[in-house]
Amino acid sequence: MADIVLTRANGYSKEDIDACVARALDALNYDINVQSSSVVIKPNLCYYWDYSTGQTTDPRVVSAIVDWIRQRAGNQVSIFVAEADASAMRTKYAFKALGYERLAREKNLKLVNLSEGEIVDKEVAVAEERFVLPVNNLLLDAGLIINVPKLKTHMGVGFTCALKNMFGAIAKPRKFAYHSKLARTIVGINKIVATDIVVVDCIIVSGKTPKKMGVIMASDDAVATDVIAAKTIGYKPSRVAYLKLAMKEGIGDFEDPKIIANPVRPEDIKNAFPRQNYFLQQLSWKLQLKLLRFYSKISKDVIPPILDE
Repeated sequence: MADIVLTRANGYSKEDIDACVARALDALNYDINVQSSSVVIKPNLCYYWDYSTGQTTDPRVVSAIVDWIRQRAGNQVSIFVAEADASAMRTKYAFKALGYERLAREKNLKLVNLSEGEIVDKEVAVAEERFVLPVNNLLLDAGLIINVPKLKTHMGVGFTCALKNMFGAIAKPRKFAYHSKLARTIVGINKIVATDIVVVDCIIVSGKTPKKMGVIMASDDAVATDVIAAKTIGYKPSRVAYLKLAMKEGIGDFEDPKIIANPVRPEDIKNAFPRQNYFLQQLSWKLQLKLLRFYSKISKDVIPPILDE
């Protein structure tokens, strides 16, 4: 049975977040033994939006995780913060713009672009289909992988949390090429690269609007994390395509996890989350795309591929 920890920061200062993250990880009681290995932390840096928008992982959360690791595994452990290029984002610029270069200097971390270096083509089978995904060898050799997603709504799959965050680790920059089989690709990368610890940044979430929540969720199972995350923002896990597929593929725990409410409960998040109507969101997006295509036709301008996929 998976463990899920929910806890709330006393405020929004760095000290408050440090204490909240440490409390969550201590309650999770994960036995780390990485003295001779590397730790890879995968935040969600999908674009150049500041963490205050609720779209990207707060570097203060990553900083707190680093401190917690070094307190338990020693200062000699190698810690990498890793992200891959995206269709409309270059990791080197995101690291600089979002405060991660400064964090790396302060904490003696190594920043890695997962779209560069030693890339391995890994074959995976999902729903009886075999396909290949390019993966950085750093992820395959890591002693410990800590997945640090945001809790936010998403136009394509409904919401983003742990499993979707690992989709961002695929080495191929133009990930819109996978959008036609997004659910299978999300499940595929999580079959190739297994998350050890999930720390969900719910300090500021993004739904209909950004909102301060001050919550950290921690777990030892990415699928269980997403099941609880789905429920807390009003989705039935069995109706989320990639979660339904993950259940069929057996890559995580779908049974009711052990929830350690310290003192936050899932219903507290559900009641406070700035939910939006997914059907209306999809309808609005399709209408916007139709208008863009009409504009492109009459003006001969080009629609960016990431929008047209």
